[in-house]
Amino acid sequence: MRVLLTGAAGLVGRAAVDVLRQRHDVTVLDVRPVDGVPEALQVDVMDLAALMAAVEGHDAIVNTIMAPNPSYADGGPGFTVNVTGMYHMLEAARRTGVRRFVHTSSGAVHAGYPEGTRLTHDLYPLKAGGTYDLSKVLQENMAWNFHELHGLSVACVRPWGIIDADRRINTDGRPVQRVYYGTIDRVDVATALRAALEAPDIGFECFYIMATRRGYERTDTDYTEARLGWKPERWFEEEA
Repeated sequence: MRVLLTGAAGLVGRAAVDVLRQRHDVTVLDVRPVDGVPEALQVDVMDLAALMAAVEGHDAIVNTIMAPNPSYADGGPGFTVNVTGMYHMLEAARRTGVRRFVHTSSGAVHAGYPEGTRLTHDLYPLKAGGTYDLSKVLQENMAWNFHELHGLSVACVRPWGIIDADRRINTDGRPVQRVYYGTIDRVDVATALRAALEAPDIGFECFYIMATRRGYERTDTDYTEARLGWKPERWFEEEA
């Protein structure tokens, strides 16, 4: 499959480059240079025309764009990048005939539910608990809209506390303070994205992915295992 990978310079995106290229023809894209990929396209997803040109000719888009966490507060660009950027990617997919859109979402789409709520792929309505969460809710709602109106096949993968376990850093490059129930290694997120890309018969579907015992209890990651044939390779024990 010919795949456009967006956000490829990020923590998950860079892992996804290697994982997806094991089986697919991958075009790498980011607004920044991508380490070890000199042929990567430097395109800003806020530029619809440039993005359209990059998407043309691809069968699928795998989106791993993650604006830095501090950028969602005090008028920072994170919210706009997530929301407008997502719209541009979906619109480019629609106009160019992309068949599958795989989106790195987040368990944050359910952050507004009370503590103790079991979070599942089919728990609606989505409820945000903050600005970042709201951007992820809007992303999934837009994706659903494009599926309903235009027939785009969309898979939303919902990790939460993504880290690089080898370097023990989070998506912002900061040291991991503790392991909690949502912790998952970036490579396992990348393999889940690949599994969602390759899964048959997806209209619009969401998938929780966790890598701790309590993460499995709090979410329906077992559904993801059955549906996608995916399991995390790296497991974590929660730290107090």
